[in-house]
Amino acid sequence: MDPAAVVLMLLAGLFHASWHAIVKTGSSLSVLAGMGLVSAVLTFPFLFLVPAPSIEVWPILLLSLVLHAAYKVSLALAYDRSELSRAYPLARGLVPLFATVLSYLLLSQLPKPMQLAGIAVIVCGVIGLSIEPKRSSLPVRTLLAAAAASVMVAGYSVVDALGTRSVSGWSSFTAWLIVLDSLSFFAVARAIRGPQIWAEVRGAKGTTIAAGVLGVSSFAILLWALSRNPVASVVAFRECSVLFAALIGVLLLKEKVSPKNLLSIALVAIGLIVVATSK
Repeated sequence: MDPAAVVLMLLAGLFHASWHAIVKTGSSLSVLAGMGLVSAVLTFPFLFLVPAPSIEVWPILLLSLVLHAAYKVSLALAYDRSELSRAYPLARGLVPLFATVLSYLLLSQLPKPMQLAGIAVIVCGVIGLSIEPKRSSLPVRTLLAAAAASVMVAGYSVVDALGTRSVSGWSSFTAWLIVLDSLSFFAVARAIRGPQIWAEVRGAKGTTIAAGVLGVSSFAILLWALSRNPVASVVAFRECSVLFAALIGVLLLKEKVSPKNLLSIALVAIGLIVVATSK
């Protein structure tokens, strides 16, 4: 990864973990839907400054919308049943592995041996953060929801990489995806929660706005990085967010940390360094 991508992805990781923490502290589905509306409002003016997606880009956009919606629903289900410091790493843990496989099958991109080693270390560290032998086991529904979220993230990362590299360009794909994704997911959330979702969004107005700003910033950086770097490396490096999530969980949400978690955090850090410096 180029140095600019490394620095910006670290910033995106901090933003990403922060908005996940905000989602965890409220009604997950409603906050996700509300932050989407904020993202749409912030991004809508850019639709007049970028080209409209070409015909061949629309199938990519539609597939991405489905994957993003499925990811958010899965994430909301996982967060409603578990702590941030366990559910977040579990939802992210298998993403680099799935993304590596999918990017090879669909884009013919295969990271170099040292990058693959770094990705493997990151996966081990991230999954380790969600496993606590002395604590109660996670419900099966939480495990399934987190696994589904991982698959969806890997899928939309590869699909979005295709979109950002299309003839319409990164800026066009990013602006249109954010607006369409935000509005379509709000429709999904409205169908699930019913009319009460409006009251829930208004009731969490401050946190929703904060989550929306952080979310749209993090996602725009991700799409920019995907447009110019190997997908597997970008997705793996994005897992720096679990380091920030662990810190937020401990310092702000008062969640417990164990020596095993410290070891897992160290593994993630080592893996990130390997991915960032391998050429």
